[in-house]
Amino acid sequence: MRIHYSIATGWLVLLLCTAFVLDSGSTRTRAASGETELQSVLTVANAAIGQPANSASSQPSSNALVQNMLNGASPSTAAATPAGIQSARTNVDRYIDVATAIDPELGEILAKICSEQGQDPVELERMIRRYGRGLVALANLKESDPGFYRQKIMELNLDAEIGKQARRMRDLKAEYGDEAIIDAEMIQLEASVRARLKLSIQNRERSIQRLHNHIEKLQGRVTHDTENFDVEIDRQLDQLMGELDAVQAALGR
Repeated sequence: MRIHYSIATGWLVLLLCTAFVLDSGSTRTRAASGETELQSVLTVANAAIGQPANSASSQPSSNALVQNMLNGASPSTAAATPAGIQSARTNVDRYIDVATAIDPELGEILAKICSEQGQDPVELERMIRRYGRGLVALANLKESDPGFYRQKIMELNLDAEIGKQARRMRDLKAEYGDEAIIDAEMIQLEASVRARLKLSIQNRERSIQRLHNHIEKLQGRVTHDTENFDVEIDRQLDQLMGELDAVQAALGR
């Protein structure tokens, strides 16, 4: 079952972490606190997306494995060259854009933290990839399938709105009793839940189709390599010996 963390809870965590950073006296302590603060806000983002709280674990979940199959393995962090730094900055901006699409306040907090890290963009990107796998997966999806990305964002926004509405109704019921909940509000909540489930089913069906397409491509490659085993061996040997340029090597796969 998906565990929902409210944005308010995220704010509390961030305020506590910010206070700790401001009170820290050494640069080293500030750096460590900054990473903790970033990890906290990315945990909130992962929870909003529906990722497990321990997404930074060294053991990938089955959901993460599926995302890697659909989106391709995430490239390793670029070296600290001018091109690598620019690439890292671009990726960090992409992750902030996704966080803003999920919740504007969440995006604003993440942007503020990233601007105050006091470290190189390459290291910042590395931490986001480590702690914010949900954001990274959605950013990759935005590039590979923009239409599906919009559908996922719609589902997440609707899910957040339902959570807020349900919490407000529970608070009213706890304070004033059942009489405080009018029929119109329950009808509206039910309609929202129906819309969310319908959208969720559509998105899951689309995910399954994407996975099937990926499996078909893999199966096609296995069949090709099996039927052209010796030809593929020659191609790989040529590539290893530097006799194929980048275009020829790419066409071979």
